[in-house]
Amino acid sequence: MNTEIKGIGIYLPKKVINSYEAEEMAGYSKHGLRNGLVKMITGVETRCYAEDNEYCSDIGYIAAKNAVKNSGLSVDDIDTLIFCSVTQDFAEPATANVIADKLKLKNAYVFDVKNGCNAFLQGMDIADSLIKTKKAKNVLIVSGEALSKWVKFDYLDKDELMVGSPVTLSLGDGGGAFVLGEGRSNKGILSSKFKSYPELWNNNVMWGGGVRFPRDVKKMYIPGTTKKLIEKQLNIRNDLIEDELKKVNWTIDDVDFFASTQAAKWLNKKIQEETGIDEGKMSSVVEKWGNVACSNLPLVVYDAIKKEKIKEGSKVVFIGAAVGFSTCVITVQF
Repeated sequence: MNTEIKGIGIYLPKKVINSYEAEEMAGYSKHGLRNGLVKMITGVETRCYAEDNEYCSDIGYIAAKNAVKNSGLSVDDIDTLIFCSVTQDFAEPATANVIADKLKLKNAYVFDVKNGCNAFLQGMDIADSLIKTKKAKNVLIVSGEALSKWVKFDYLDKDELMVGSPVTLSLGDGGGAFVLGEGRSNKGILSSKFKSYPELWNNNVMWGGGVRFPRDVKKMYIPGTTKKLIEKQLNIRNDLIEDELKKVNWTIDDVDFFASTQAAKWLNKKIQEETGIDEGKMSSVVEKWGNVACSNLPLVVYDAIKKEKIKEGSKVVFIGAAVGFSTCVITVQF
């Protein structure tokens, strides 16, 4: 028995912000910084921002509702809901409870998973285990990112703006959801592997919100990326991809599509070059949607299906990397 992806849903807030607008919101002209840096450094042209009264649970709820509808199942068929995001409505309780309430989901096991940008893939892995051990039949994996609410826009001077803004202004909001369920064919999740580098935890830390700095608003902003994390991500072929392909008797050439995290356009290109992946077997959605953290992977898959890069029977490799630091690979046959 394999765990199949039975339904996919996404949601993107209606407010679209281009990179020039994001730079002006952060004070580029005010501090004498030339426009165009965000697009030049990250490749991001547009991103979606949630409304002031639109939260992670709202974004995740619509994506979840769409996924259930596309699965052909009803909400009553869902017995587990896992919310997997970098952002959340509040510190406690789990945001999964809010989404379950919005869906009118009754008698289900609901909880949150936190693992940086890999949380969605971690949720898939947990769902796979629950289904294969018969503790669940149909699991709803949901991400709802409202990253714009954690982006700093009130920089004090040009130096602070240069250090903090180009990467964080590439962040966008959006949601994605998968319905995973029992399958009796060769389709579904075939293998998965996660690798952690805990010695790198002190990179890209958002310090606020925990008990170390519970009420320091200056620490409630997402920082930029670091070279150490990029180096680990670029080594993912040697660390994980080759081993996972051997497990399922695939070669790089056998794979129809590689769904990769979307930190920056140049990084997608570099991963493709370092791994030897054919350019036509990857998609970059960071240009139009920005870096949407845990929602990146369902958004990439949705986009690939619409463009017919993923079809019935396609062999797909999910590639993830996240602060913490962790990397992961999941092989799936659609």
